[in-house]
Amino acid sequence: MLKSQTTETTLSITEDSAPILTCDYSDATNSPSLHPIYAPDGQVATVDETFGQAYPPGISFSLGTVSGAQYARSVSTRKRLASSDSFSIESTWEDATGLFLIETYRVEVQPRQNEVQVVDIKISLRAPKRSIELTGDVGLGYHAVEMEHRKAVDADTRMGELEVNGKVSAWGTLSGLTTAENTPVGVAIFPHPSNGKTTFFAEDASFGYLFAQAAPFVVSTVMMRTLKYRILVYAGDLFTVDVSEYYKDYVNTAN
Repeated sequence: MLKSQTTETTLSITEDSAPILTCDYSDATNSPSLHPIYAPDGQVATVDETFGQAYPPGISFSLGTVSGAQYARSVSTRKRLASSDSFSIESTWEDATGLFLIETYRVEVQPRQNEVQVVDIKISLRAPKRSIELTGDVGLGYHAVEMEHRKAVDADTRMGELEVNGKVSAWGTLSGLTTAENTPVGVAIFPHPSNGKTTFFAEDASFGYLFAQAAPFVVSTVMMRTLKYRILVYAGDLFTVDVSEYYKDYVNTAN
């Protein structure tokens, strides 16, 4: 049975007392992040270390650049709502000019399967005062646990960061052998087709990082802009887990 537990800065979901994921929303300068997140065999698939490089921890959403400007921004308020298998966190963003964005981050966890753990993420955005454009590094990223022989692959069978980087594809994944247990584990990011074109970037040699970058878009005051993703955490590798079939299932069943 799925169960949620909250603190002032985190929200965790377990299944029959086994941990599935924890969401951390303590950082007022970034969107919430999922870390740790576990494969079905109990392996941790994410890392929270950010020292020495710019990648955010775990699995996290980036707002990129707002209306072409780089300036300080932070969360003025955060509201959370949780049930046994899902939760939502509403963040109100502000800068020197005042409130400029309301972000609702919703996560739904499916019961664990034999080889995969499925987590659905939906980010809904609305501009309360004026329309804004999100550009640059806007999208969902995965910072991987320390792995040996890690390799990024996309839906078009391109393999390795040199091949994956800068290419539009339906999905991307990063997998390898965990350093601690020497067992195969991977995470795939499935952007929903309704998001528009997604360009993948990876650093699978230096750092275990995969980023699904959305095309620039405008957030208006009258209509919510929603991005949908499925995270597939799998125990195994691309020879034992057919990632493409799980993507087809997501596209055919997601609302």
